[in-house]
Amino acid sequence: MTIHKKIQAYYVGMSSEHHRYRSWEHCYRYFHRSTDEAIRVDRDHAALQLGFYLASWGMYRGSSFLLQHAYTVHRGVIDQLVSPRFSVLWAQEFGAGDHDKKLVPMILEATEAIREAYRPFVPQTESSQPTDTLVTKIILGTLGCLPACDRFFIDGFKSGGFSYSHLNAKCVERLLHFSRDNLRELREEQESIERTSGMRYPLMKLVDMYFWQIGFERSTINIDAAQASTL
Repeated sequence: MTIHKKIQAYYVGMSSEHHRYRSWEHCYRYFHRSTDEAIRVDRDHAALQLGFYLASWGMYRGSSFLLQHAYTVHRGVIDQLVSPRFSVLWAQEFGAGDHDKKLVPMILEATEAIREAYRPFVPQTESSQPTDTLVTKIILGTLGCLPACDRFFIDGFKSGGFSYSHLNAKCVERLLHFSRDNLRELREEQESIERTSGMRYPLMKLVDMYFWQIGFERSTINIDAAQASTL
């Protein structure tokens, strides 16, 4: 029941078709309705789709190296993601299968490929770039096999009793275990959203929504508590 409430709270919050969170839908739908070859041929279009989604999701703030570059900075990422070595990640939904643990090294390989594609554009003084947040938002908007590890998600994840220091194999395995342990409820939410929107959200997107909503609500409570203490 908690999973249902949190996911629905997130989904209801983006009820407008023009809500910025809908950018994930547009990006994910584009990549999953296109073939690898079509994306390779028109990678500028793919780079624009990815770039606008990232901008809507806060990845073009002043502290980001992306702000200093045109959409063409994403071309290398597109090339990496549609390379044959990651084809199984496009074809298979991560989070439900008995043998999904075997995909963890490949998922981490994809995150590293994204980092390498961006590295020529990152100033040497910014050793923390590209961040886990950026890389996982790209994975969520394309392959769909990781949640976006931003501040609210991480706070929600930790409040659920899961540790998080950085994106690594143990973290991805914890996400997999959570998805498998709660698969029935996640499938119910998946089917409910598909009936409403006509779009099938991958399991890791639902995991993202669940923990993000928890983190967001916790931040609201903390703000209210801080304001009350000043009265």
